[in-house]
Amino acid sequence: MINAVLFDMDGVLLESFEAWASLVDAAARHFGHPPVTREAFRAVYGQPTQADVDHFFPGETVEGVEAYYEAHFAEHAAAAEVVPGAVEVLAALERQGVPTAVITNTPSGLARQMLERASLAPDAVVGGSDVPKAKPAPDMVFRACEILGVEPWDALVVGDSPYDKQAAAAAGAPFAGIGGIEGNFTLSGLHQVLDIVEGTFK
Repeated sequence: MINAVLFDMDGVLLESFEAWASLVDAAARHFGHPPVTREAFRAVYGQPTQADVDHFFPGETVEGVEAYYEAHFAEHAAAAEVVPGAVEVLAALERQGVPTAVITNTPSGLARQMLERASLAPDAVVGGSDVPKAKPAPDMVFRACEILGVEPWDALVVGDSPYDKQAAAAAGAPFAGIGGIEGNFTLSGLHQVLDIVEGTFK
């Protein structure tokens, strides 16, 4: 039985690749590093900030880069769009009394800013700055389940990347893949999350 749903953010609830690519390129220029192309950024999209530092900002600190992200994301936010159905699915789960969380490698302060701007209001947000290890480690799944008061095996993880799938597997949680990644459930759209919760998924 599914007692909670844990969503990845980027690529699942928000289409934010362009916003992030623009922000990271601006950060590179700010810190005096070479420009970051869309192709180069795609290779690390969805990974924790440490990956950005390793690839694009050698010598900078994670804290410094995250502070820049939080201070300047709003300048690039217009490029981020809500995934069709995201608002409706979260609202339907709330009506059914099924708690929700966002688990994202994005720093939690910035994640909350992005979600609020998109009018998305999960019950909890666990970001990369809230746990010892970001995805693909299971820490976020465990932390979100602790906050929501459910066991990991009763929480559905919805994600679009191998990091999400690996985190779910390591935590013992069922995984619903979207955007071309397979899982215990493979989704063609977010609305199918409701079918899984209701036990009618086919």
